[in-house]
Formats: sequence, structure tokens, C-alpha cells
Amino acid sequence: MATKHEQLPSVDDDLALSTEPPAHRPNLAALKSSADVPDEAIRENSRSIGAKWGATTRLPTAVPTTPLESLRIDVPDYLARELRVRCAEQKVTNAYLVMKALAKDGFHIDENDLVTDRYKRGKR
Repeated sequence: MATKHEQLPSVDDDLALSTEPPAHRPNLAALKSSADVPDEAIRENSRSIGAKWGATTRLPTAVPTTPLESLRIDVPDYLARELRVRCAEQKVTNAYLVMKALAKDGFHIDENDLVTDRYKRGKR
């Protein structure tokens, strides 16, 4: 990853397999703060490490800040069943599918609020 910011430190040494306990605990206070590294650089570095090691990285592109409000509706049982099946197939929540359908019908939904899993988003 080539950026104008300093490269993030490698974790290769930390990942080395060893049966011996570490000689000393790492001094976390001595580590350089990454506060001056942009979030996008950290996300890109995480994705590249994940790709290198064959891991899936789930990093949000934006952090929604809109407060949530509960909405309860009653629907026919066949519709509730179909909604649950689609949620399971697509690995999303009911709220995501309902909001997506409302957006298609012309309701305004901010893109940052249309997240597949509200628990990862954080309820406010």
C-alpha cells in the first residue's frame, strides 16, 4: 500500500508461531499512536492483511450516527415467514430488507443508515 503517510508496522514477528512463552510483555504505551493515520489507510491495510492471510475483514465504510427508533408492525404469517427466509439467505436483518423496500417505494433513507446488521451498527 503506497500512501503519503508512513507505513503501518508489520505484525509478522508477532504472528510467528512459538511454543515458548514470550520473554517479556510488549510495552503498549511505547507504540506510536495511529491517530495521525487516516481511517481509510487503516481500513486498506486491514483489508490487505486479511487478503494475505485469507481472512475476511468486515470493515464498515461509514459509521452511522442516526438515532434508531423501534417500529412494530403486524404482517400475515406467510409474509413474516418469507421475510425470515430471505433474511437468512442474504444474511441481513428484517430492518434492512424493510428499509430497502421502503427506499424503492420512494421513502428517503440515508445510505449510511442502510446497513445489513444493526447490531454491528450500534443501537443509539
